[in-house]
Amino acid sequence: AISNITERKVWEFIGNSSLLGNEDYFNTLATLCFLQDRDLFIKPEIFGQSDKNSVRNDKLPLVSIPATLFLAVSENRQIEHIDTNLLLPTVKIPPLGYFERINIWRQELGAIANEHEPTIAEIARRFRYEKEAISEICRELKSLPGIINQQDFIEACRAEMNLNIGELAQEIIPRFHDELLILPKKQFLQFEEQLTAMRNLTEVHYVWGTAAAWNESGITVLFAGPPGTGKTMAAEILAFKLRLPMFRIDLSQIVNKYIGETEKNLKKVFDAADIADIVLFFDEADSLFSKRTEVSDSRDRYANLEVSYLLERMERFKGLAILATNRKRDLDEAFMRRLRYIIDFPLPEEAQRKEIWRQVIPKDANSDELDLDFLARQFPMAGGNIRSVIFNACLQSASNSDKKKRLRMRDVLIAVKREYDKMNRAISLEQFGFYAKEIDGLE
Repeated sequence: AISNITERKVWEFIGNSSLLGNEDYFNTLATLCFLQDRDLFIKPEIFGQSDKNSVRNDKLPLVSIPATLFLAVSENRQIEHIDTNLLLPTVKIPPLGYFERINIWRQELGAIANEHEPTIAEIARRFRYEKEAISEICRELKSLPGIINQQDFIEACRAEMNLNIGELAQEIIPRFHDELLILPKKQFLQFEEQLTAMRNLTEVHYVWGTAAAWNESGITVLFAGPPGTGKTMAAEILAFKLRLPMFRIDLSQIVNKYIGETEKNLKKVFDAADIADIVLFFDEADSLFSKRTEVSDSRDRYANLEVSYLLERMERFKGLAILATNRKRDLDEAFMRRLRYIIDFPLPEEAQRKEIWRQVIPKDANSDELDLDFLARQFPMAGGNIRSVIFNACLQSASNSDKKKRLRMRDVLIAVKREYDKMNRAISLEQFGFYAKEIDGLE
């Protein structure tokens, strides 16, 4: 980009802020550029932490040295500490578009590009890298022995990712791979439609032509339902099947009591996620996307601005955003209209509970003693509670002296009683029917 706006020779400074902190060194470098009729291009890392509270004209040479510097920054706030009389008008360099990225992939791969056209089309959308990064990835791919496949492309692109989200999000490694998501037929079909939509996003945007109208946006889906009904599990299954990194947004870090700070935190998350497709999982989303209130003070006004900012950024987000909530009615209506999919996760019926009981039992455990029909019929619980019951029962049954990995019905029933106590839900001996004697006397 620099060569397009000046015919003068440019030196690229690939140092760090500590080196520029050496005032004598930087002044000497700037003077040398002036004497040799060169300009100096400073990498963006140098001004990455600058803001209006920085020392005036920090990280610049002496004003008396008539050198021209090109400062690479991503936001104007990074140069707020520089006197405006020292700055020329900003030159905005737009990011590469989808088809520009495809051309660079083809150029860098050379003769082997024709063999990987479908893969190139997909990764050019999923990984929105600039030329330098694409060139580096292609050099790595061409150095691999043997025939490279789509997974090699994806892994090489992932290795180039540097998501600087910090403490605002936690990477989640999906725990659920082959598990079947047990839902009513309608919700199960909606879940499958969500998978299909993400897999077809590239073709629909850039072959069918929806990219411009929809701002190249990704997909936002809401999972709504009581605790333990499988919302987090469904999100992890989606991330695994789509082979996308998953990050859980830490709402305690995002939501800030100081005016304007929540918006800054959200901007940092979305800016980091713009570089490549990922899954952003907002748990307890109602705390962020709640209904806007009547403006009675400055705090209300800024809270409403935060919701408006969220709506705007969610529309431009190019990956998969999953929002989970236990309180669907509390969500802002304007936000609900912008969701691509809404999937309700109800409490499971008896037949679904039986399938959940069967699925959560460890494959190496002997469950012959368990009466799954009775458990499913007598104890209406969510899947998360059933999973907790089985785990707690395994911990007790493992102390059996026979060491045959036998899961005892008595231990399961006791675990059911403890789970009801934990949920603060009443349960009577009559509910245990024939098995009431197994738990009689428990506190």
